[in-house]
Amino acid sequence: MSSDPRAVLVPVADRPEADLAVLVLHGGSSDSFEPVARTSLAAARLIPVAWAIARGPERPAVYRLRNSVRGWNGDGRAVLDDARTAIETISRTSTRRPDRPIVLVGHSLGGRVAFRLAGPAGATAVIGAVGLAPWAVEQDPVDHLDGVPLAVVQGTADRTIPEPTTRPWLARAAAAGAELDETVIDGGDHTMLRGWRRWHTATTAGVSWVRHAAARTR
Repeated sequence: MSSDPRAVLVPVADRPEADLAVLVLHGGSSDSFEPVARTSLAAARLIPVAWAIARGPERPAVYRLRNSVRGWNGDGRAVLDDARTAIETISRTSTRRPDRPIVLVGHSLGGRVAFRLAGPAGATAVIGAVGLAPWAVEQDPVDHLDGVPLAVVQGTADRTIPEPTTRPWLARAAAAGAELDETVIDGGDHTMLRGWRRWHTATTAGVSWVRHAAARTR
């Protein structure tokens, strides 16, 4: 199994004319410095999600990120830096629309990264985030989320990150001023395979909601 020690940004729908970009972030583990394999299931799981977003009503430019390491590893530095670099690359290469806004879509660990970098305090181009079965830790920062739209999609059958475990952080985010849109998929599991059409529909709807909610607050 081949691995790459560097993060890799993969264009899914590289549309220079699009007035919105979406960066899709995959899941991982709490602790692992192993490189993410090219054949990683965590990364591959987001391929159909990315294509669903690309075909969605917003018709955005869509990119997937394969992280340099599998884990969060304490402070999340490596995966956060991977995402920041990807955001900068997307912004830098958008020559026709240098001010094009970006929505982050993250699954599990990727949701934690997306929530950390959402809003101007996290990364200037990022207007909001969609968390899919997100790893939302109660103690994670929320002060940067005032006025930032966050769409959250979770499943009732998720045993890896049960929906009730995310409520403390979401409550703190709402109290800090984040604008939340929450969808719970009956029977949905952490892999997003059960009821995958509903996951795809909720994800594309979340991207649209974030975009228009952010426009209202500008």
